[in-house]
Amino acid sequence: MRIKKKKILPVFVFIYLFVLLLCVNKSEIKEKKTRFLYKELENEKTILEYERKKFEIEKEEYKFKLEKDKDQEKVDVVYTWGGVIKDMNIRNRYNFELQYSLRSVNKYLPWINKIYILINSDTDYPYWLKSQEEQSKVILVNRCKLFDDPNNCPTYNSFAVFSVIHKVANLTNKFLLIDDDVFFNQPLNRDYFFSKHGRIKFYHGNIRMKIYEEDDFVGYNIPVYKYQDYSHLPKPMRRDFIQAFHKMYPGYDGLVQSHKMRYKELSEEMSMIYYDFFDQNGNISKSDYSEAKFFQIPHEHPDDIQEEFIFYYKELTTRNIKVFNCNDDFSTNTEIYNKQRYVLFTFYNKLYPEVPHFELEHPNHEKIR
Repeated sequence: MRIKKKKILPVFVFIYLFVLLLCVNKSEIKEKKTRFLYKELENEKTILEYERKKFEIEKEEYKFKLEKDKDQEKVDVVYTWGGVIKDMNIRNRYNFELQYSLRSVNKYLPWINKIYILINSDTDYPYWLKSQEEQSKVILVNRCKLFDDPNNCPTYNSFAVFSVIHKVANLTNKFLLIDDDVFFNQPLNRDYFFSKHGRIKFYHGNIRMKIYEEDDFVGYNIPVYKYQDYSHLPKPMRRDFIQAFHKMYPGYDGLVQSHKMRYKELSEEMSMIYYDFFDQNGNISKSDYSEAKFFQIPHEHPDDIQEEFIFYYKELTTRNIKVFNCNDDFSTNTEIYNKQRYVLFTFYNKLYPEVPHFELEHPNHEKIR
């Protein structure tokens, strides 16, 4: 049976239109897909741009946070000081130590926050220091108010004072404990004293020793060991570690404070007792003693000390010495002593000529020659 041409033509037209429509749809779909893809890419670009900006903002905020945390990680200094004592007692008399030790801190540790000087209630205000109304960097603290038993103060035992240092109001958690005859000779930063994990850096040997004889305090809850005594280096401390020590040994501070003079010489060296406790709890980072680059001016001196201190000045200004201690066990003859004291004053003033903002410009020094 033959199909008529009139019937075939509409079928071909229909198929052609269908194929054409299909092609148009495919093209449109492809175009839509392309437009969608571009839109997605544009969106992704926008998202990436947003994320990048957000990252930059967060990075700046993080940097600010680091700076803020750094600012919060302040470090104070604590001294114990007997005052300007003018008698001829070799151990007690004042030879400008504190004034120039403070100058060394100001010169080489400018990042230090506050400086606290713990004094007895009967100690005169330093004649060379501006009043507390004129400056707030150096703060004098009546250490007798930190003692639980007022009968134990005034005290002449610096180790007893070490047992209350954590009670100083507003003291930062990290701080340096410094003797008044210790001087800085080079710039040192926080990392010299504290590790990045917050441990205390300890520039000394590993020798542990017993604090007391076996029968000294039988039945007391007291620490047994301390590190071997060493003096005249700045001692980094942490307030929270010291508080933990006193929780472990409640009442021990009262025992030490009851000794107004040092008990059995160096037995109760509280900073060394603290260090042993810190070490047993993993809070010490030990470093070789040589790293301290420490120089000690000896105890004994001739009557004429001028050549001797010229030599020390050259040593301190040409060698890699970070910290030094000056022992000034000078003559008990008043005339000789006054000449020695003048040489020492000149020596300090050559090392630290800059007058810090907390010091009087022209203090009324007592006669030094």
